[in-house]
Amino acid sequence: MAKVTIRQIGTNALSCEPLIVRCANGELLCVCQCGGTYEPAPENRVYAFHSADDGETWSKKESIYPEDGQAVYCTELTVFGDEITAYLTVHSGRFIDWKCFMMKSFDNGYTWKNFGTPPHFPEYTFIRPTILKKNGDILTPYQYYPVTKEEHDRVKFEEDAPKKYIGTNTQTPYCESGVLYSTDGGKTYERYMSCRMDMSDGWIWSEPTVAELSDGSVSMLMRKNRTGWLYRCDSPDGGKTWGDCYQTDIPNPSNKPRLVPLDNGRIALFHTPSETLGKRFPFEMWISDDDMKTWSQKVRLTDFPGSYSYSDGFYEDGHVHLVIEHNRHTILYFDIELD
Repeated sequence: MAKVTIRQIGTNALSCEPLIVRCANGELLCVCQCGGTYEPAPENRVYAFHSADDGETWSKKESIYPEDGQAVYCTELTVFGDEITAYLTVHSGRFIDWKCFMMKSFDNGYTWKNFGTPPHFPEYTFIRPTILKKNGDILTPYQYYPVTKEEHDRVKFEEDAPKKYIGTNTQTPYCESGVLYSTDGGKTYERYMSCRMDMSDGWIWSEPTVAELSDGSVSMLMRKNRTGWLYRCDSPDGGKTWGDCYQTDIPNPSNKPRLVPLDNGRIALFHTPSETLGKRFPFEMWISDDDMKTWSQKVRLTDFPGSYSYSDGFYEDGHVHLVIEHNRHTILYFDIELD
């Protein structure tokens, strides 16, 4: 059903959440967080890797954000024409003092310039994988945390400073997921909330991914910590209004899912379908040809054991170009040739 070729992009003491796009000059560009030995940490940085031969070889890493002593994380990479945008989270190294920025490149990812904050979200937000709808509208998922100044100051000045995830110690009531919607090619965006996950029992990383269905409606899949399942919301009007969030029957060990549109209306889901929390193996591709009602093909992409996390990819001419982190150290590139 699929021919899979796997190559290594790089190995570091830390490699987190690689992202991949095709540049205007035909090169593949992978952006990934490296630096330090764990995440989050003040040493975390974001680097770019280039491939001019469709993933067979990759360049050495080059930083895309000026060195200022802050931790840097990238959650989405888009390309429209010759404009590439990397959506960054910049923080103190403990997910506190969390700001959001857009770094843009107009020379295929070789030089970058700061273009300020994303629409609607200057702080405490992860921007997630964008889709271009069939009518040309742009839909960009997000996850947002309404951290107040009072809570920020409380954990920053009163909590034990060496604590790893100090930002998640804030008493923040919910994680909001939704989409930024543009009908004018990205000049302006409206914000539409899909759901709010209660965080009274602990912090939640929803990491939404969306797909447009054959009738123009949109579905969103989300990670929900401590549950063992993926959750879903649906929008009948293409992303503006949303139904209730509900648990699916798709196992998930608290790992980011990734939906990728294929040809002929098919949709691929890349994930690690395990009900055991923390067990991010096996890594599989599920394909639906009926608008995500069922998954007619389930393909295991690798039998090599380990932890596979935070996949990202796109479809092009019968191939899915995909990247993923393996064991938090290695960035892998998958060329998946579909029948």
